[in-house]
Amino acid sequence: MRAKLRRLLEDVQRTGVYRIDARDDPAEVVVAAEALGWLAFRVDGADVPDKPAFLSRSASAMRFPAYFGQNWDAFEEIVNDPDAMPDAQGYLLLLDDFAAFARSQPGEWATARSILAEAAQRWQAQGWGFVVLLRNAGRSAPDVAWV
Repeated sequence: MRAKLRRLLEDVQRTGVYRIDARDDPAEVVVAAEALGWLAFRVDGADVPDKPAFLSRSASAMRFPAYFGQNWDAFEEIVNDPDAMPDAQGYLLLLDDFAAFARSQPGEWATARSILAEAAQRWQAQGWGFVVLLRNAGRSAPDVAWV
């Protein structure tokens, strides 16, 4: 794993949404994060065409509670609720290959990114790390900083 990405994960107080290179091995990123005490979730978006599929895939990967309502309000509530998340040093969400979803439903993709960016700020205010990494984002996140 690249040194810059490792430094990001070594600081549990770091939060935010970042892009990573497509050459970064997702399994290696998850293993490295978990070795540092983070709870890491990888959501494969290669075949996610729409909002319902995004919510379902995210809920499954992040082990959302059974009461998850499959809508943006419920998604926002859970990603901001420390009681809904297992205990960890920090949380890493690797969103891999969501370019097709972003192209087909740009408004929904923008909503997802906004919810996750705001969650990162809230987690940081509470002293917890929350990092979202976008891998294979293509042109779907031109405003997101690279790490």
